Amino acid sequence: MDHIRTGLTGGPGCGKSAVREIFSSFPDWQCFDADLICHEIYSEKDTPFTKLLESRWGESVFSGDGRPDRKAIAEKVFGDETERKWLNSILHPEIFSRIENRTAQSRNRFILIEVSLLFEANWNAGMDKTIAVWSPPQIQLERLRTRGWTDEHASRRIASQFPAQRKLELADYGIVNAGGLDLLEEQCRQIDQDIKKHF
Repeated sequence: MDHIRTGLTGGPGCGKSAVREIFSSFPDWQCFDADLICHEIYSEKDTPFTKLLESRWGESVFSGDGRPDRKAIAEKVFGDETERKWLNSILHPEIFSRIENRTAQSRNRFILIEVSLLFEANWNAGMDKTIAVWSPPQIQLERLRTRGWTDEHASRRIASQFPAQRKLELADYGIVNAGGLDLLEEQCRQIDQDIKKHF
């Protein structure tokens, strides 16, 4: 099947997951979340990925059961551009490979892939269309606080990506997530119809 891939992105707390859930309810769509696949990779033991982690950082980045410790790894990479780029260089190809394998097996023609670093990691090059979700900064921060993030942690995470406004400018479609769920669903429905009209 000739799949049509649409990349979904947005800043932390802008509402990417809510948009993905809406698209998953539309006919002919299957949705993947790069971050969930990343969690899957981190949950595995004795893989090529874990061996690369051990050779670079040693045992300090593993939990007692031999699985990678996300918190310990985050401390290694946040604030250290060299280490963050190295981690992404081994993690992103593995995530992309798993998404491609699942896309190949999908019976749905339209594939939505949620990727936080869609533009930063140049994943948009492999997409037929791109969508960016934007929220006003204050609403974005309030959502992140409800996750238990401190303002400092939220600021660091936001600063590690392109600004939400830039993502909006780079994308084929923009979604403004500042109102209720009905407004969000209506914007998603319009994009769904437009993409299906083009393909």
